[in-house]
Amino acid sequence: MNFLLAEAGGGSGIGALFTALGLNVPALVFNAGAFLLVVAVLGKYVYPHLIKALDAKKEELEATSRMEQEAKKVLDKAEDKAGQVVNEARTAADEILASAKADAAAQIEAARAKATEQAERLVAEAREQLSRDVMAARKELKSETARLVAAATAAVLKEKLDSSRDSELIARSLEAK
Repeated sequence: MNFLLAEAGGGSGIGALFTALGLNVPALVFNAGAFLLVVAVLGKYVYPHLIKALDAKKEELEATSRMEQEAKKVLDKAEDKAGQVVNEARTAADEILASAKADAAAQIEAARAKATEQAERLVAEAREQLSRDVMAARKELKSETARLVAAATAAVLKEKLDSSRDSELIARSLEAK
């Protein structure tokens, strides 16, 4: 409304416009100058340090990010290597276990073969001993038989024959059978 009155009052140009809008021109100029002065001081003294600090922080964050990526790569490599080592260890353990089982089976088989061999040897020795005992028993039986035949002959003939004649008679008797 003042604007309309100012126009109607015939005021001159921009000053009247500012007055019509309720603006104080000297205060506006002073505030604009103060603003520009604050911007200039901030631009000269504050912003460069702030920008430098922000750039340093940005570089630090980027370096941290690079280091994190490198650390992740190293960790991945280490995990892969650890996995390979674990797999190699498992393979080696499996081989050792298989070797131990094979050795145990071989030892068991060797013990079994040794026991079988020893049993066969004992059986053979027992058979040999039995054969010797049978031969000795037969020899003793023959000698006992010869003695009994000589005694029977002496009883039948009522005379004692000499040893050579007894042996000859017994030998003929045994050959006849």
